[in-house]
Amino acid sequence: MTAALGIGGVALLAMICVSLYGAVTLPSDARVPIHFGVSYNNFVPKRVGLVVHPAVAAVVLLISALLLHGHSVNGTSSKAHADVILPIAMCVLLVVQVGAIWVARRRASA
Repeated sequence: MTAALGIGGVALLAMICVSLYGAVTLPSDARVPIHFGVSYNNFVPKRVGLVVHPAVAAVVLLISALLLHGHSVNGTSSKAHADVILPIAMCVLLVVQVGAIWVARRRASA
């Protein structure tokens, strides 16, 4: 599980870097899509959109660390699944964030 948490931490750091990149490169009036909330594809102001994605990833990482770290399971398959699911979830969140910044950039230039 330690390797999975390490990979999750690296993905979270990458998300923070992507947010910093978006903060520098997106225009100030850009609107960033988020897929969390009441409806799908909510467009929020740039600052909120760049903070929400890493914040959600941090919550996922924290919950995973609290629930799975040090939790002994009799079978090895459950632990193996947990070691795979967390990095995949964090990578999916990273890809979603990169896509959201790409959409925001395209909408701002249009």
